Amino acid sequence: MKHIEIELTLTEQKIAEFIAKARYNNARKKDIPNNKKGPQSNYSTDLEGFASELAAAKLLNLYPDLQIDKVPNHDLIFKGVTIDVKATKYNSGRLIAGLNKNLKECDYYMLMVGTFPEYRCGGVASKKELLNKETITNLGWGNLHALEQHELKQIEEFKELIKNETH
Repeated sequence: MKHIEIELTLTEQKIAEFIAKARYNNARKKDIPNNKKGPQSNYSTDLEGFASELAAAKLLNLYPDLQIDKVPNHDLIFKGVTIDVKATKYNSGRLIAGLNKNLKECDYYMLMVGTFPEYRCGGVASKKELLNKETITNLGWGNLHALEQHELKQIEEFKELIKNETH
């Protein structure tokens, strides 16, 4: 299985740090809870979250969502389908989503693996593949949906699938 490595440039790193800090401050000001799954700080969650979104956008040749105030249900739109980007620092980490996610929120979930500023795509799953009762597990932070990387579509397979869906 071939992994495509994405390294954010220094300029992209500064953008990621700025957006993460602004989103962090905005969310705390509005008392929006952070739905992190793990012991990391809220800021670290926000930085890794946006930096992984930026890396995913770069991988798909998309312009990232730079909004600070509004938090949409998806992070990217690729050829008409919505994608929620998830991040993990663990090389064998899983694609996870909270039980509060529902089938209306986005079309696909993408796992980005790494730590700021270097990532790789661990794979992609459709909402139906991830958000179903067979994927519910507990990784130590309560019940959630989870898929192993070997259960995910590789990025090229995903691109081909979307190409076929849109033509």
